[in-house]
Amino acid sequence: MAQNIKEEIESIVREAAFFVEAQGEDAFPMFRTKGRFLYGDIYVFVWIAKGKRITRLVFPPDNMGEDIEITNMTDANGTNITEMIMKIANSRNGEGWSEPYLWKRPRDNIETEKRSFVRRATHKGWMYVVGAGYYLD
Repeated sequence: MAQNIKEEIESIVREAAFFVEAQGEDAFPMFRTKGRFLYGDIYVFVWIAKGKRITRLVFPPDNMGEDIEITNMTDANGTNITEMIMKIANSRNGEGWSEPYLWKRPRDNIETEKRSFVRRATHKGWMYVVGAGYYLD
């Protein structure tokens, strides 16, 4: 994938994380509105970590996928996506790129390899994980 899309996603995630740190959940509506944080196959997702429980709070492709517990979310190949993403968020840098995993692409609902960039954000003592990614095809 072109370096430009990776740089764009890193920029989007860092900006979204800034808003989460400043505004908490008040920032979420902007992630669900078409524009900077939601366009084409690109969207920002947000998780919250409460102890060992991980909950997906923002998932623009399908709001029915919001406010659900995803502590052990795996893809069709058995890759534990939650564990992979949380390892990055809990790292010293608090941000980075995931390894490829299978995820349904919004435009055609076909499982496709995807990589996501995630960043840890903290607001009022809560740890959030803010991310976005691109499909490898």
